[in-house]
Amino acid sequence: FGDPMDVHFTADIQHKVLHLRFGQAGVRNLMDDQWFDTLEGHLAEADLNPEVRVVLLSAEGDAFCSGANLKGIQPSLLTDDYAQSALARLLRRLTTFEKPLVAAVHGLAIGGGTTLLLHCDFVYAAEGTRFQMPFTKLGLVPEFGSSYLIPLSAGMRLASELVLLGEPFDAATALRAGLVTSVEPVDGLMERAQRTADTLAQMAPGPLRRSKNLLRQGHQAALEATLEREGQALQESLRSPELAEAVSAFLAKRAPDFSRF
Repeated sequence: FGDPMDVHFTADIQHKVLHLRFGQAGVRNLMDDQWFDTLEGHLAEADLNPEVRVVLLSAEGDAFCSGANLKGIQPSLLTDDYAQSALARLLRRLTTFEKPLVAAVHGLAIGGGTTLLLHCDFVYAAEGTRFQMPFTKLGLVPEFGSSYLIPLSAGMRLASELVLLGEPFDAATALRAGLVTSVEPVDGLMERAQRTADTLAQMAPGPLRRSKNLLRQGHQAALEATLEREGQALQESLRSPELAEAVSAFLAKRAPDFSRF
């Protein structure tokens, strides 16, 4: 979205595990078009590289990911050609990625920083991690297939609470909602995620990929249909006066006023 931020990914392959760490100078790891493109590119390379059997995602700094860059959300293909946007390309990659994805989450996981985790096979969260999906508070709608995947993992009642109210929630609630595999001590987070990644990397790669495909095959058609609907709804939201008010309020550091809508 807008001008690219100073995003950097480090990629390190050891024992057939690709460890991707992302970070940004001065901000808490915000998503934008460059972020989507960079992650998609790394996953595309990992898909083809026989030296990579598992991908481990983590972040530098004091947050895993703080969601979209609202300051530059409008000038993007999201607003007029969603299917060709960087977000849509990343989603197509995530939903077809055959190798195991492991994530280690700490600090904050907001918006897409939470919904991205739905496409990971194992998610380990540090104690004290705060999650939030504030889409409705920002005049937006859920993305990353979350409108289908969260009710599937959490049940409709808890999904409604987390998505419609959009309030922050803790790691214990994320565990109850099926968003994370386990909650770990802060100083043991990376060791736990690395142990799982190393275990997967030592397994027979063909059966592992086929097993992952079998686990998600029954939901694939529904997920793809959901992504298309979410894309259409996101485009409508990005053009809406509600979003304009939410962004204006965000930049002015005030609460949005939706009373006139």
